[in-house]
Amino acid sequence: MALYILKELDSTGRPFRDDDTTSYYADDDYGGDAYPAAMAGYNREVAQTDLAWGPGSGAKRWTLLKVSPKAD
Repeated sequence: MALYILKELDSTGRPFRDDDTTSYYADDDYGGDAYPAAMAGYNREVAQTDLAWGPGSGAKRWTLLKVSPKAD
């Protein structure tokens, strides 16, 4: 099972340490596949940032990470 982490980045590309800018999407919470929900969250944040700061700024401001358990 995978865990997707949606994280806001600062102007230098480093993740904010503030948990208020972090969202978690676990496969267990989304019927075994959290990717569609994680991408919807990412697209929502990018669109909101683009509206506020101009086109193209959202994709630079947000990142979506996938964490998978280590295979045995």
